[in-house]
Amino acid sequence: MDPSEYDERCLRCGKCVDACSQYSDVDIIDSLIDYLSNGKETGYDITLCLTCGKCESVCPEDLSLKLLIKEARLKRVSAVGLSDINFICDPGYDRNIFKTAAEVEEPLHFEPRKADVVYYPGCYSSYIHKTMVLAITRLMERAGVDFSVLDGLDYCCGLAAAGTGNPAVIKANGPKVIAKLREMGAKKVVVSCPGCFMALSKAYPGMFGPLGFEVVQASQFLGDLIDQGKLVPGDKAGGKVFYHDPCHLTRGAGMFKEPRDLLERVPGTQLMNPDPQGSGCCGFGGGVRLNHPTESIKASCLEHEQVASEGGDIIITNCAGCRQNLIEGRPADGPMVYDLAEYMLLSLGEGVPRNDEAMIDIVNKAYERGVRGYKRPKTC
Repeated sequence: MDPSEYDERCLRCGKCVDACSQYSDVDIIDSLIDYLSNGKETGYDITLCLTCGKCESVCPEDLSLKLLIKEARLKRVSAVGLSDINFICDPGYDRNIFKTAAEVEEPLHFEPRKADVVYYPGCYSSYIHKTMVLAITRLMERAGVDFSVLDGLDYCCGLAAAGTGNPAVIKANGPKVIAKLREMGAKKVVVSCPGCFMALSKAYPGMFGPLGFEVVQASQFLGDLIDQGKLVPGDKAGGKVFYHDPCHLTRGAGMFKEPRDLLERVPGTQLMNPDPQGSGCCGFGGGVRLNHPTESIKASCLEHEQVASEGGDIIITNCAGCRQNLIEGRPADGPMVYDLAEYMLLSLGEGVPRNDEAMIDIVNKAYERGVRGYKRPKTC
């Protein structure tokens, strides 16, 4: 949106900053507009924005402080150049975090083949949060789904880099991802990662035109399998469960009902939050985990405290970034953190390997190698 249009429509009512965990001064709006319109440097740290979208969900004029900050980030990058953080998820960067992770531990790899259903796991799940991929592919196998998988850095969706102010990856990789999925004969593409889902379902059609295949989020797909009687949740899991809404999925894509419907169909599950009212960010998004590591993890710690105080046993999410922050911020006796597909598989009495301590160590090593001056966050 043009800054002058934002200036005219914005009421300066302060609802956006009231909802925001990072900024509290409504004057940030005038400062950003002045920066975008006149180049006058803003006195606010625009790297603090989590891009969670809480601001736009409460704005009476349907404006977005998040998008204003995004434009300011792009302007800043064009003025001072790209930094390590802008490149850290770029497949062409030597110190890309996924390349570093692959040097420490073998990534998952599936040979792509033709299939009507193609699962697109995304980089974070393929290289770091492999539990997520192993869980959902196992559920698909149990349900008798004939599927293929498209993974690997060559087919990175590009949204993570774009979110930091580097849109080059999504522009270069988008057409390549679409072409490969078409080559594989995909009629339905199943996506777990909320960022990848936003890229394929929202950004790609607007940037590159009709895709020629349907894009569904993993929770939608698993729900359909249950409806068709191909997958029946078991009674081996359960407890008092808090569902953590990923920002990109809930406020970005408007998807909050489908994951909850799945959880309520697992015998013995008591859902603590049947709607997304008051849902907050885990602290991972918008590059905050890299720019402000300790503050990022603090947001996760606060969620654990809240859930534990209400007697919660388990936190479930379906986003690799949320999963990572919630695991890293978990106190020794805090609620366990599971991916949604992992929890579904556990209900059937089957688990997948996971080593949370090793995963967090790999992540921090990758950040240390990829971002000069990075320091591991202080724990809760």
